[in-house]
Amino acid sequence: MFKNYFIIAWRNLVRNKAFTAINILGLALGISACLIIYLITSFELSYDCFHPDKERIYRAVSTMQKQNGDKQYASRVPNPVAATIKKEFTGVEAVTIFHNFYTKVAIPGVDGEIKKFDAAKFGTGSSDIIVTDPAYFKIIQYQWLAGSISSFEEPFNVVLTSSKAHQYFGPIPVGDMIGKKVIYSDSLLLTVSGIVQDYGKNSDFIFNDFISFSSVQNNFLKDQFSLKNWRNWSPLSQTFVKLASGTTTAQFEKQMGLLIKREMEAGPDLQVAITLQPLSDIHYNTLFDDAYGRRTNLPTLYGLMSIAVFILLIAAINFINLSTALSLNRTREIGIRKVLGSRRWALIAQFLIETGILTVCAVVVSLLLTPTLLTGFHSFIPEGVSLHFNTATLFFIIIITIVTGLLAGFYPAKVLSSYLPVISLKGSGKPSGTSKNYFRKGLIVLQFTISLALIIGSLVMGQQIKYVLSTDLGFAKDAVIVIPTYFGYSKEKKELLKDEIGKLTGVHEVSTAIGTPIEKRHSQTWIKCSAISDEQVASEYQTCDENYLALYQIKLIEGKNLTASDTMKEFLINETCAKKLGFNTPKEAIGKIVEIGYSDASSPKRGPIAGVVADFHSQSLHELIAPTFITQSNNFSRVINIKLATKDKQIRNFKQTITQIEKLWKEVYPNDKFEYAFFDDTIAKFYDKEQKTEQVINAAMTIAIFISCMGLFGLATFTAQQRIKEIGIRKVLGARILTIVSILSKDFLKPVAIAIVIACPIAYYCMHQWLQDFAFRISMNWLVFVLAGLAVIFIALITISFQTMKAAMTNPVKSLRNE
Repeated sequence: MFKNYFIIAWRNLVRNKAFTAINILGLALGISACLIIYLITSFELSYDCFHPDKERIYRAVSTMQKQNGDKQYASRVPNPVAATIKKEFTGVEAVTIFHNFYTKVAIPGVDGEIKKFDAAKFGTGSSDIIVTDPAYFKIIQYQWLAGSISSFEEPFNVVLTSSKAHQYFGPIPVGDMIGKKVIYSDSLLLTVSGIVQDYGKNSDFIFNDFISFSSVQNNFLKDQFSLKNWRNWSPLSQTFVKLASGTTTAQFEKQMGLLIKREMEAGPDLQVAITLQPLSDIHYNTLFDDAYGRRTNLPTLYGLMSIAVFILLIAAINFINLSTALSLNRTREIGIRKVLGSRRWALIAQFLIETGILTVCAVVVSLLLTPTLLTGFHSFIPEGVSLHFNTATLFFIIIITIVTGLLAGFYPAKVLSSYLPVISLKGSGKPSGTSKNYFRKGLIVLQFTISLALIIGSLVMGQQIKYVLSTDLGFAKDAVIVIPTYFGYSKEKKELLKDEIGKLTGVHEVSTAIGTPIEKRHSQTWIKCSAISDEQVASEYQTCDENYLALYQIKLIEGKNLTASDTMKEFLINETCAKKLGFNTPKEAIGKIVEIGYSDASSPKRGPIAGVVADFHSQSLHELIAPTFITQSNNFSRVINIKLATKDKQIRNFKQTITQIEKLWKEVYPNDKFEYAFFDDTIAKFYDKEQKTEQVINAAMTIAIFISCMGLFGLATFTAQQRIKEIGIRKVLGARILTIVSILSKDFLKPVAIAIVIACPIAYYCMHQWLQDFAFRISMNWLVFVLAGLAVIFIALITISFQTMKAAMTNPVKSLRNE
């Protein structure tokens, strides 16, 4: 019996090739979207799920709340916190601190040969080298292939992962690597004391070199790792805690509250809290950024899942619409089967088998499409996502096949099997209550509602991204290149390079600073003016030289620029900082003495305000403009900012100028790789997440519209076939082609118009919520909704126009010859 079902199902599918192709392609695209999004979500949700006792591992994070309710979140805490927890806190099994170390590596070889590895680029890359203590391996556990934790306690030792060790020393046994030498920062000579196994699973702990803190405490690097300075909130330091069994986070944070009151200076305007962030939350919480991990936004993952469901739903709707429409051609078949004794369940089984064959074909096509789609959309798909036929993936494919088959096939099978034999054998069978095809039209409404919502979302996102990339940030960003120099090198080399670059004809201005005006992770501290108030104002700060304002064209609205100095002596503050400090006008701030919470090693924390600059955006437009001060420090200012000359024809010579700069770099740093970045490109990367989201929405929109239009095309084809005699009679009675086309088109445009009415408020709400993430944002214009609605109507008209025109132009002699 089932063999006959398969044969009949195959014959029906082959007989209606066009509709079969539309259904297979639509389902294949829907299944591909589901499969790709499943691969992405399963990849992201697997991060750091494998650590022993993971439910007791936490990261110490800080929250700074201002008097007005604004909060700042940071994944860092003062460096001495870890040692104090270890010494004083109860209920803690282990505590560790590690510091991301951006450094070059050299491996001494035989015959004096040295293998060199460049340092990761600070600000744009993650360093896989950390400085830490033995407790790190008690919290974040590894399998030891050689050596042990005890060997890490000794100074001048380093532990490597297996992959990094083979990269350094080649394909030799791991046991032979113990005792090998590794040189960091050109002169820090360490001995390999242990090899650990790489994680074979997804983890944010991407570290491969583990240097003991005892190795850097008594040499030239000790100032970089100041573990006793309570004012050092380094963005490169992280503190992790493993609580003892039975200890709650509330018990820990109560002890932390007492420590904050005792050790940290805070005022009524700024409340500091240090809390524990669960290990399971780190990969998904975008509030707490760090220098090594990659964040994934959980709402974005949920949004992707919703998009996958919507696309599959649209494909299933196509199948339902076309199947129920085609059912009119099978009424006699169903009537004969029922007269000959077929039961309803047998008819349902036959039609579900047809759907199953279609779905299996669609799954096969989907599996062939998926690798190509993964490659085509690699820009917003996390690195490492690929199609592997493991148990979980195979189970998902089986489930999606069954669900899709039932979703697409159950209703058509139910409708087809419900026809009455007496009416069916006359060839006019219709499911009761659907004479006006309300259900089918409702499905079309749902299809185009989803498609239109995606179109509106794409337009609004595109406008917002264009706005954030083109708005005035309060400083010049064009024709500026940024070159980081290595912190471990002497300041004299950096100054020499800066001076030589300034002599080039293609360079307009050059300045050294701790960074650029806008960055993802600015250094933060507090500032106060005791002459006005003892309240401490949470502030970002920038160290630079006297050329910084001119290079970036930051407007000085009161006072004077910084004078040349190697150390912190005076300060510039922005307008927001002036207001927060209590000054009524910028002029009132000039000359007032301020105190800051952090300084370089050789200068005081106090100094006069030299000038007030206009507000500029120091972070992305997600954030409000923060209080900011600018001061001198040759020790911290290790980034060379270069404004290229753009007058006359010099703008054409950027490449030549950069080549000249590279030559100068090689003269000063002959053993280092020359790297630079255009500042405007760096700013664009601030909105990488938003741009990827827009790409996802665009891709989903394209797929949804394509599937919807295929279904609409199929229905238009079928409708034209069903009404061919009506069209012939109308033409004989004098109807014009345009009249016939409008009659045929309006039945399809009505549900599209209803979809516009439904989709617009839904899209408005969703986009309004998305825009709330930006402190500076566009206002949604009603023209966007009008444009999207007209676009959908135009797409629908184009889709059905071919079939309606073809039907309207058919010779009535051919359509009426049998009447």
